[in-house]
Amino acid sequence: MSINNEERICQRMEDEEANGLPAELVREPDHFIIDSDSKAEWALRKIREAEDEHTRLMSLIDQEQQSLDERKAAFDKALERETEYLKYALSQYMRTVPCKATKTQESYQLLSGKLVRKKPAVDYEVDNEALTKWLRENGKTDLLKVAPRWADVKKLLAADPASGAATIADTGEMVEGVKVIETPEKFTIKFN
Repeated sequence: MSINNEERICQRMEDEEANGLPAELVREPDHFIIDSDSKAEWALRKIREAEDEHTRLMSLIDQEQQSLDERKAAFDKALERETEYLKYALSQYMRTVPCKATKTQESYQLLSGKLVRKKPAVDYEVDNEALTKWLRENGKTDLLKVAPRWADVKKLLAADPASGAATIADTGEMVEGVKVIETPEKFTIKFN
């Protein structure tokens, strides 16, 4: 071995020792082999130290995240307090002006943005298993693939938001596996 190579090995062993690996545990400069109980104990201690440090840092991150979440919630509340009345006033103003109306919403264009009021709508919470069973039992298997063809089933339904019941519009049959959910009117602002 040349002197240069010996110096590099000694330097590496010193570096390893400085990093917590005792020089007597280093067998070759490129890797470390555990071949005794003392080396295994050393490795377990290093793993425990690394896991403890990881746990400490994760705890610190969790504390910081909690603090950030609290600050975010405070900013959200402040924004809501600051804008709630103005949004209410704009919603009331929109009721006094002629709006462009579509099937699902009304809108009123201003220079800085658009006032939009979404009309109440019904939505469905679907239990695919129960609906599939009902469709099979009622001879409507043409509406089935692997799961119910929801778009086609929906066309047949009549909704009763008050009771949450869905029925076949033509026959009044109750449809199992579908619950009617009415979404409330929603007012939004879209800025240009």
